[in-house]
Amino acid sequence: MERQTRIVTHWTAALFALLAPALVAGQPTPVTVETIEASRAASPLRLSGTFTARQRAALSPTVAGLIQRLEVDVGDRVDAGTPLLQLDAELAELQLARLQAAAEEAAALHEEARRQAEQARVLAESGDLSASLAQTRAAEAATAQAQLASRQAEVREQAARLRRHRMLAPFAGVITERYADTGEWAVPGSPVLELVDLNSLRLDVPVPQARFGDITDDTEVTVTTPALPQQTLGARVEATVPVSNPTARTLRVRLVVDNPQARLLPGMSAQAAFHLQSEADLVLAPRDALVRRPEGGYGVWVVQTAEGGLQASARSVRTGRNVGNRVEIREGLAPGERVVVRGNEGLSDGQPLRIVDRIGQTGR
Repeated sequence: MERQTRIVTHWTAALFALLAPALVAGQPTPVTVETIEASRAASPLRLSGTFTARQRAALSPTVAGLIQRLEVDVGDRVDAGTPLLQLDAELAELQLARLQAAAEEAAALHEEARRQAEQARVLAESGDLSASLAQTRAAEAATAQAQLASRQAEVREQAARLRRHRMLAPFAGVITERYADTGEWAVPGSPVLELVDLNSLRLDVPVPQARFGDITDDTEVTVTTPALPQQTLGARVEATVPVSNPTARTLRVRLVVDNPQARLLPGMSAQAAFHLQSEADLVLAPRDALVRRPEGGYGVWVVQTAEGGLQASARSVRTGRNVGNRVEIREGLAPGERVVVRGNEGLSDGQPLRIVDRIGQTGR
């Protein structure tokens, strides 16, 4: 009797071992699914660029002279019209004084010549002076007037030259370089200071020629930079430059970027995200739904309704661009279909499925 009991027990164990895989195989596999959507979503095109300044000038005086005083240093912020440099103006002031005296002399000579010409005209009309002499006096007055105008022009010219001994900031900005010091001789064309306008930074971004036509003045753009790691900056398209770089096959897009507290500087790098709208609705699938197929390419597991419940159906797809955490599906899926995004490892065609909100919990 005991021997029969042992035989029955052994056969029961063996039968359970044979049936266990079948019983397990028949149980629905818990999966998480998402429904495929069609959307004309913004597809961010992320490209790197470099900040440049709208205004950046290497400043030099317009007249030669000895630097008497530098009013600014590197790092100073200045407004338009702020004095930057003063040249030694003593000789220029003396020259102006001499020309002013010559102009005053010319004015006196002109006044005397004009008086004599008027007197000669009156005498000529009364017959007490020949007409020829009156004409001579008139010509002398005209010559004196011309000499006065010439002397006055010389005074204005020297006054302008004297004003140029003081160099003023042509626009508001920050002094970024200083190339000379007090006591040095400055000449036109040799930079003394460099001035950069930090309030009007631009971001120049090279764009692949295949995407250049997608960017317009209305394209939404955001910018991030390592210099401000916790901030996303607003930007707008200022210009698209339709001249390509033949080596890189790119064209340039210029952006105007917000520069809070002037913390961004020319030469810094940044990444621009162009939020491009698709011309037609895109079929988008979660990136987690894609499974790489052994023969190459990608596939998904589609949830289909069958007799007795839900089951997995393998589907090959052709992918397109990335749109955030989703992928464009150009072939293989239609809006409204459900795909497996969790639990899709090791599925087989026709395998029963049970949809759950999260793997490991009871679902439907």
